[in-house]
Amino acid sequence: MEKRIRVLMCGSDIRTVKGGMVTVEKNYLEYPGWKKAEITFIPTHTEGNPLKKCLCFAGGWRKVLGCLIRRRADILHLHMAERGSFYRKAWLLKLGHWFGVPVVIHHHGAEFEDFYGTLSEKKKQYVKEILEEADLNLVLSERLKQELLQKAPLAKTEVLHNAVPVPDRIPDRTNVDRILMLGAQGKRKGSYDLLEAVAAIDKKLPKTIKVWMCGDEDVAGVKHRVEELGLQNRIEHVGWIAGTEREECLRRAMLHVLPSYREGLPMSILETMGQGIPNISTRIASIPEVIQDGENGFLITPGDVEALQNRILKLVSEDRLRREFSEKGARLIRESFSLKASIDRLEHFYEEICK
Repeated sequence: MEKRIRVLMCGSDIRTVKGGMVTVEKNYLEYPGWKKAEITFIPTHTEGNPLKKCLCFAGGWRKVLGCLIRRRADILHLHMAERGSFYRKAWLLKLGHWFGVPVVIHHHGAEFEDFYGTLSEKKKQYVKEILEEADLNLVLSERLKQELLQKAPLAKTEVLHNAVPVPDRIPDRTNVDRILMLGAQGKRKGSYDLLEAVAAIDKKLPKTIKVWMCGDEDVAGVKHRVEELGLQNRIEHVGWIAGTEREECLRRAMLHVLPSYREGLPMSILETMGQGIPNISTRIASIPEVIQDGENGFLITPGDVEALQNRILKLVSEDRLRREFSEKGARLIRESFSLKASIDRLEHFYEEICK
């Protein structure tokens, strides 16, 4: 049997942290079809107070060091966001290169541009050096590739779209009664815009349709706004869901709404489209590379609550349009954003780096 490439992968703790990056990590770790690589995962970030985070990174750093000393890694694969995540992964990159191990930086940060914009010229130069020192930078779209190359023109960069497991066929979407929003709750994700839109069209929506806003972060703020708008009978759930409850929610979803202001390539859009759930989102970041406005979903400008109202009403009222978006969206995800296709491409990158 051909020797497999030993990949030491580092990122947020999949047991304690929620969000898109962790979903990518879980998908990789749970995928049974790796052919050329074997993955060892070491968490280097967790949720909690600063001390807890520091202890997690220190423990992860020691484990990485131990693997490098014992020559148990052929590649170091680092999942990176912004702010503290960037600096933690920069230190690990330096450590990997000190032992002669090539390093892949996998960029996930939806707010990296905001983070970069706050930096001094000296720190921007440090960002440039780190990006150009990496053996490979993986970004989520062509647009993000160009943004990275503007900061670090010599950085070795490839596009690797986020990807999801795809069912063999679209689940039955005839008896659906939920408008779904998956992801962290708060202003950045457009949660409050969704509430304003629902409040404006509440009397036009069938009473049987409920809105589920499923995610963590600003749950208390969203619940408070629900009460202010008098939407307690319409907004049925605010907060994290998992397991069978999540599966049931996806089964009953008639459409998914993500009116974000900042994004990378949202896993929630890929997952719901793969399940045949039509999407309404915003014309930002990598989203237009997945949702073609009016073809397989709807795109609006961030903050355009009136457009959001109109698109929700249109999809709720037109069964045939929902079916059309459902079929086209699921086909796109199956062909271009499946986990198998993504991992085959990733293993090819690993092989090229190890030559």
